Amino acid sequence: MPSDIRQVDASDYRNAADLQSGAMLVVGSGQSGGQIAEDLVEAGRTVFLATSRTGRLSRRYRGHDILIWLVRSGFLDVPRKELIQPSGRIPARALLGAVHTISLQSLSAKGVILLGRFMDLEHVSHFSFADNLEENLRFADEASANVKRHIDEYIARTGTEAPAAEPDPAEIVAARLPNPPIRSLELTGSGITSIIWCTGFQGDFSWVRVSGVLDAMGQPLHEEGVAAIAGIYFAGLDFASTRKSGTILAIAEEAASLVEHIGASLTR
Repeated sequence: MPSDIRQVDASDYRNAADLQSGAMLVVGSGQSGGQIAEDLVEAGRTVFLATSRTGRLSRRYRGHDILIWLVRSGFLDVPRKELIQPSGRIPARALLGAVHTISLQSLSAKGVILLGRFMDLEHVSHFSFADNLEENLRFADEASANVKRHIDEYIARTGTEAPAAEPDPAEIVAARLPNPPIRSLELTGSGITSIIWCTGFQGDFSWVRVSGVLDAMGQPLHEEGVAAIAGIYFAGLDFASTRKSGTILAIAEEAASLVEHIGASLTR
């Protein structure tokens, strides 16, 4: 990696003004990547976005913020065991804009240059990308459509009053894709001066030095926050018990569940 290329983790990003002039490469198109890419391009920066296989949510649907529907319909109550991938990894959170819908196509319409998944640093200043950009676009579109279908079925099943669905501008705008697709990028030649890594977050539990508590990846072995070793608990884990786990919506009920478990263990 050229020494003059600044590398920034998503957690350290604040705004475009903090970064030196030049083009930006954002790696990852989940919530952080999508929102940061939009922030940068709206600040007038040239932005390359390495996309990923990530779902998408509309910000609003049928008269409500999407989260209201996800809570009411039980979408967020899907248990952990139905969400864990065969590899044991938890799924990535869908791209959800803070105040409006963000899609890969809406980002491209604003000028963001879309790339496939980041693959490797070919040599000191060349990045390579997979030929899966259109696949990533389809996956996000299908994820959004599936969530809306779930909400529609809930509305019909319960007889809930709701306005008809309206097209979301961010989802119906045509994608502007590089032609031909960009499979390799020379950082300096492309004017890139900063890379923002938005490749996901994982807890650092290296401070836990109790045998049998962590798996081979250094993550807790647990059942709904209750560790495999008696007397150890983890609160606030992503997807700990349901899709809602790890969000502010789950704090109260999951904390109460852990307290109940602790109380029961003390009375045995």
